[in-house]
Amino acid sequence: MTSSLEAQQQRYAELLVKVGLNLQPGQGLFIQSEMVHRDFVQRVVVEAYKAGAKYVESSLGDPINGKSRFLHAAPDTLEYVPEWSIALHRQMVDEGWARLALAGEEFPGLFDDIDPVLMRRAAVSRSQKLKFYSEAIMSMQMQWCVAAMPTANWARKVFPELPAAEAIDKLWQMILASVRVDQTDPVALWWVHDERLKRVSAFMKSCQVRAVRFIDTATDASGQPLTDLTVGLLDASQWLAASSSTPKGVRFFPNMPTEEIFTTPHRMRVNGYARMSKPGFPLGRQVDDALFRFKNGELVEFLSSKGEDILRQMFDMRGAKYLGEVALVDSRSPINQSGTLFYNTLFDENAASHIAFGRAYADAVEGGTVMGEAEREAAGINDSDTHCDLMIGTPTMRVIGICADGSEVTIMQDGQFVDEVAADH
Repeated sequence: MTSSLEAQQQRYAELLVKVGLNLQPGQGLFIQSEMVHRDFVQRVVVEAYKAGAKYVESSLGDPINGKSRFLHAAPDTLEYVPEWSIALHRQMVDEGWARLALAGEEFPGLFDDIDPVLMRRAAVSRSQKLKFYSEAIMSMQMQWCVAAMPTANWARKVFPELPAAEAIDKLWQMILASVRVDQTDPVALWWVHDERLKRVSAFMKSCQVRAVRFIDTATDASGQPLTDLTVGLLDASQWLAASSSTPKGVRFFPNMPTEEIFTTPHRMRVNGYARMSKPGFPLGRQVDDALFRFKNGELVEFLSSKGEDILRQMFDMRGAKYLGEVALVDSRSPINQSGTLFYNTLFDENAASHIAFGRAYADAVEGGTVMGEAEREAAGINDSDTHCDLMIGTPTMRVIGICADGSEVTIMQDGQFVDEVAADH
């Protein structure tokens, strides 16, 4: 490992603490990652304490132990969630801790041979018992950030043509470039990037966009567009991008990298069909080439060349047949321009427009964070035991905005925001 790479890793740790999380003096921090990322987690812990953290808790999970539970534990114990784990998450919400999640699997595909029924049961139980925590995260009541760390096996999956050492070096380079750590002043560049994406959000607000229609100009054998999907929004939906703010006004970046603008759709106003353009990973299992059909918000049909069994289990989860997010990503995104398929949602969702099945972001609805459950349901905000992003954007995608007065405005053409939307793109 070169000294230059070590220096950039150090800057990366600083960036995640100071910008991604914007950790405040006296605040607690919870770091969630796999054991393979231990060395980098130590860097983050040091930076967190230097920033004034009162306590840092790191959860270094072992995926092999996680798989052993599915293979050898009694099936009727898979829904068990220990009370100490619930209490830990409750304390983090009550005290307003920040949370950093480091993506990057040591063993991609480790769970491919696990019965998806068992995976769903465990996921549903944990989701329901920690719902208070996920709601605090998705309503931006506390700072959180998802970032990435390379692993040898992930790098080999992304760059199978390269020797192992070269593959992980290249993945490191791409991750560090995606978060601007390879630049002279990454902190300043992140705030510039934030303002640029927010100008796109402002355009959507100024046009009073109430629905977006995705039409892929590429066609299938019968001449039909590969995707023709209309996603209706709430009247109070607001388009968000890049940084978010807690109720105390602390700005942070939930995702590093991030290239999307997104909002919350009305759960009953989705019609048409869409095809996945990149692999997705519901419940941790890979899905390829899926087709989804909607009627009045509900998923009514789905097909997939790989992973149809795991999709079936996901859609059996409460609220999973309805959308909770729609996001636009310009095909000129640096991640997309790299020409690399990352097999990782954090990166691939920032290379292509996408939809998400399941729980919605209350923060993307005006007044949504102060609504009760019944009020959110009445407003059309989806609630669910899952949230799964799946990519549908392509270089041949056109996106039309349907405005409050019934007029239409072109938002994207050939996968790119038109000049009126983002003149400086």
